[in-house]
Amino acid sequence: MPNVNPLRRLLLGSGRLPVQVRALLATEGVVLLDEGLTGTITYRNYHAPGTSSTFRRVAVSGAIVVTNERLVVWAAKGKAIDVPLRDPLRTALTIIPTGNPTDGLTFRYDAAAFSPDRRGTVEVHFRTAAAIAVLQLLDVV
Repeated sequence: MPNVNPLRRLLLGSGRLPVQVRALLATEGVVLLDEGLTGTITYRNYHAPGTSSTFRRVAVSGAIVVTNERLVVWAAKGKAIDVPLRDPLRTALTIIPTGNPTDGLTFRYDAAAFSPDRRGTVEVHFRTAAAIAVLQLLDVV
């Protein structure tokens, strides 16, 4: 696990999956697991029940998991993205490498595609050395 700043860990958590979530994903055959990642979630023109913002960026810690069945991006102590690999909804998710050489990933999606009571764009960005592996597993490269 990467060395996470102790203050950041205190404020944002360790970025590790809860035991129950890890056990559930293990039953699906974990192909890639990268935990303890630092990153952000950015909301643009976002509207959801009880919240609205033109632009908001939140620091998070989390994990990226690819199983034989789905992609899970865990952030802010909950699932930011959980989509089956063969689901048509998977195509609504854009995965963009960042950095040079690739040292991070941004997962971008239209919030309305995943929930009818939400609007706007959501971007989950993590710094990860496993970026290229994730892109290859998801057939993005």
